[in-house]
Amino acid sequence: MSTVSRLKVVTSIDEVPKEEWSSLAVQASPILDWEYLYALEKSGSVSRDRGYKPAHLVLYRGSKPSAIVPLYERDRAWVEFGDGGLIEFLSELTGLPFHSGLVGTIPYTPIPGYDFLLSPGTEPAPTYRYLLNQIDELCNQRGLSTSRIYFVAPDSRLHPILLESGYIRLTSSYLFWFNRGYNSFDDYLGSFKSSRRTKIKREWRSILEMGIDLLMVPGIEAEDDLFSDMYLLYRRTWVKHMGFGIKPFLNESFFRLLAEGFRHRSTFTVASLGKKRVASALFYHKNSSLYGRYWGCFREVPFLHFATCYYYPIAYGIENRIKSMDPGFGGEHKYIRGFEEVPVSHYIKFYDEQQRRIAHSVISQMREQNILK
Repeated sequence: MSTVSRLKVVTSIDEVPKEEWSSLAVQASPILDWEYLYALEKSGSVSRDRGYKPAHLVLYRGSKPSAIVPLYERDRAWVEFGDGGLIEFLSELTGLPFHSGLVGTIPYTPIPGYDFLLSPGTEPAPTYRYLLNQIDELCNQRGLSTSRIYFVAPDSRLHPILLESGYIRLTSSYLFWFNRGYNSFDDYLGSFKSSRRTKIKREWRSILEMGIDLLMVPGIEAEDDLFSDMYLLYRRTWVKHMGFGIKPFLNESFFRLLAEGFRHRSTFTVASLGKKRVASALFYHKNSSLYGRYWGCFREVPFLHFATCYYYPIAYGIENRIKSMDPGFGGEHKYIRGFEEVPVSHYIKFYDEQQRRIAHSVISQMREQNILK
């Protein structure tokens, strides 16, 4: 890495020109795009107060970035998803600050798509090693206990380098829908046993018989009120599942900034009854993949969630040659609707010797008890 001119720790994404960041993110998940992370930061959804202090590493060769590591300094470990609550448990168990660390993640969004961003022609292995060494140095300089890299993209070449660099791997599973060469929605239905196929048809038919129309609306064609409605629906869904005591992760400004800068990656499923919108789901799209993010309804209707978030987007995906769909985190009901389980890897490194010894012992015990994988 002798040709590297400099490494910079960026505390705000707008310190990196959008065009420069984007040139490294062409093949990355859409939520590693500059515009998406900008919306998180500029809206205040991601901030020091919310437990995410941006600390992106930008590696320059000459005047242009050759690698970017999206990172956040964390003083807590609540809802990090990938570690299964391990860091929070270790901190509570011992009183030691396991939760202080640098975290490679997409805040609030457990998608198996995190990666270091490299410019074309940059050699991955030595660059990864250099950047991981810099993460170690930064953690040691700041007195941080851990570095945590969550939901690493399954096809990333980062996996073996993380293990080589002293990270412990944790595994979990995630559900995806894959287009197995379907030519129509009926082809998709044909992949099920008769009883399940009949049930899905019945659920779909019940929505149509109510007179509910579904439409896929590209973000570039969407009126601004579709983005503002999505915020209202997001809040309704949040309160339904989380109550009023916990502040939603995202705010109205975030959805407004999506409308301003991320509509080219956004797509909505809109369910309407007459001229009235009754439900909507927001998807992101890139490189022949759909990513389901948020959904909500103004009126509770049986099976409307399945139709809006799964069936109609799958039909749309088949028609438009979409290769895969990430339906969002969780949900046992996805198994019986054709979504397939995929293993996902997460990595943690412990810097303090005492903490490392304790963590390794606890992880070993939890694995023996099948609490952790």
